[in-house]
Amino acid sequence: MKPSMRKLALVSFAFAFVFASACANEAAEEPADEGQPQETPKTEEPAKTEPETIDPLGKYEPGISMTTARFQRDGVLYPPGDSLDNNVWYRAYEELLGIKLTNNFISSDTPDVRLQKMAVTIASGELPDVIEVNPRELQMLVEADMIEDLTDEWEKYASPYVKEIRASGGRDIAMEAATFGGKLMAIPDGGGSIDSSPMIWVRTDWLKNLGLEPPKTMQDVFAIAEAFTKNDPDKNGQADTFGLALNMNVYDGFAGIEGFMAGFHAYPYTKNNLTMWLKDDSGKLAYGSVQPETKSALQKLNEMFAAGLIDPEFAVKNGTQVAESVTSGKIGLYFGEFWNASWPLAELKSRDANADWMPFPLVSVDAEPAKPVVFKSSPDRYYVVKKGYEHPEALIKMLNLYYEKIYGPNQDPEKFHTVKGVDVNGEKKDVPVFGYAVIRGGLRDNNLQAHLQVTEALKNNDPSKLKPEFKGYYDQIAGYRAGTNPGGWWQERTFGEGGAFDVVNQYMQANNVLVNAFYGTPTETMAQVGATLQQLEMEVFTKIIMGAAPIDDFDKFVADWGKLGGDKITQEVNDWHNSVQ
Repeated sequence: MKPSMRKLALVSFAFAFVFASACANEAAEEPADEGQPQETPKTEEPAKTEPETIDPLGKYEPGISMTTARFQRDGVLYPPGDSLDNNVWYRAYEELLGIKLTNNFISSDTPDVRLQKMAVTIASGELPDVIEVNPRELQMLVEADMIEDLTDEWEKYASPYVKEIRASGGRDIAMEAATFGGKLMAIPDGGGSIDSSPMIWVRTDWLKNLGLEPPKTMQDVFAIAEAFTKNDPDKNGQADTFGLALNMNVYDGFAGIEGFMAGFHAYPYTKNNLTMWLKDDSGKLAYGSVQPETKSALQKLNEMFAAGLIDPEFAVKNGTQVAESVTSGKIGLYFGEFWNASWPLAELKSRDANADWMPFPLVSVDAEPAKPVVFKSSPDRYYVVKKGYEHPEALIKMLNLYYEKIYGPNQDPEKFHTVKGVDVNGEKKDVPVFGYAVIRGGLRDNNLQAHLQVTEALKNNDPSKLKPEFKGYYDQIAGYRAGTNPGGWWQERTFGEGGAFDVVNQYMQANNVLVNAFYGTPTETMAQVGATLQQLEMEVFTKIIMGAAPIDDFDKFVADWGKLGGDKITQEVNDWHNSVQ
């Protein structure tokens, strides 16, 4: 049925606005099919109702339309002729499910740009039919009654395979975080994941040029960064390199500060309202960014910046611009995540076959091991359906399709995960395409299992037991090792021996990980002032690193954070913590 319109006043805590929101009338249930009544001379039996048959991947006949919006990370590649408006996933939605997708807009995934674009979209009331949101935005949309309750759709349309995956890890904190008042208001993008583990990426060809060993301590990191800056590691006779890369977003899976901070036992984090909370000695939850260890790490970063080991322009360079410094051979070390092998490092390898990078575990400034924050216990992305959209179950069908094609028994990774393509220079290159999907999900340890099974198969020269996705990685790595597939370097550095998931496996085997202690939805005060506090933190930390503010401004930041809402947030977080014990 067509939704009626009503006026809503929504106070967003960065600004106030009024918008029109669709409020759906309850849809009338379709009458059930009736069987033939059994007649007797005196009475009639009631009509029998056939159970409803639902196909989790059933195609709409006739087809339906759906609008969405996309936020795109810097440096995304496409096969020739494809784009975010026309790609393998959008074509599959239409051909296999009967869903015609249209992007209302495509915007940058850079935090400040994304937050501003979503704030305007929510304020206008002009949500697309399906959209990805962060925790704060989810809370706002629930409170404004702007999105559909998906409880029934999940129960009816989620495939048995998808439900099995969600139940496989025990308690599903991600689904709990998407549930408000007993109603499932969103579908989380995965859940806790070991894939977010930070690690140290180092140019090992530069290590060899300078006779250096991989880092075993933070002191080694400092020494390597200095040598990469001052000792001409590329042997070109010019002082044109930097030892440590950072990017303007501060917290990032590529050239962020999280891994460096962990070396000082500091665990700050704030991005898209996902914040890092730790248990203190009293058992209470405390915000990672305001702890004394964070100050010590910032002071060291400031010293490195002052010594010229960090690009003086890092504060105005986004991920793409820092990646260009990496691929042009100007950077030798940074902290990042597993996917960095495919971007941007694979680009450098295609430009310079002699360049080589390896990932290494986090190291510590003292005898206490650094603890990577491995599990983000609640997701930072959710998928929601606009209130009044006629086919909310379509979101669930799209999720089913993703799991079917990426992980399921009928998976087709060579078409839907990574395809063979060429770059702008005509060089052969593997192009990851799974990120084009509007609705995505993950397996909690799929990539780690890929590493374990692929390395075992390579050791035994026997891929016969590998599922298609893993067999694809095996073939790429085997070809790279045989010298017939230079493009397989990034799979080697991701899944091969000594690759990124070898590092992750070391973390897991040592049981040396740190879990975010807060996995609830944003508290009331988080929703009100979270964006303001995030901006304050990033500005102060950046200024301290660059020397534009003294290190003691950290203490002022801690006090200001508390006064501007942090103290109240801390109380709310601990109230939540007490409620779930």
